[in-house]
Amino acid sequence: MVNPMQGECQCGQVKYELTKPAFVAYTCHCRACQKLSSSAFNLCMQVPAEALAISQGNAASRVRVADSGNELTSWFCTACGSALFAQNSARPRIRTLYAGTLDNPESVEVSAHIWVKRKLPWIILPQEHRIFEGAGDWTEDYADDMSRYKPEG
Repeated sequence: MVNPMQGECQCGQVKYELTKPAFVAYTCHCRACQKLSSSAFNLCMQVPAEALAISQGNAASRVRVADSGNELTSWFCTACGSALFAQNSARPRIRTLYAGTLDNPESVEVSAHIWVKRKLPWIILPQEHRIFEGAGDWTEDYADDMSRYKPEG
């Protein structure tokens, strides 16, 4: 992955820039992500919050309570409705970027798949990737800064 990376919503009114590499890239097969992406899974990247910035337009946000009980704030374009990224209240220094909105999503190197107990039956996962029945364990991805993944307090 080359940094910086740019992305935008479907209509192009909201654009963003990512200036640091992702900690991890994965697909999420949970029902919420299937509905969010209108597809079989959502392509996600966990990135440093300070490295992701809106460079054009204004994104609106909404909050929902995830199955974990955490608040999940999602940012989206008010004109076309494209979801761009989210923040889990348990990890305020991380953003989950919806990598399908990147200008070059083919540069994303997926290494894991989560909530595969919800995956559609015709999806075949690469066996060399990390596969999680439920939520992913990203401990190894945050080895250099565990305070980002598991904040104190």
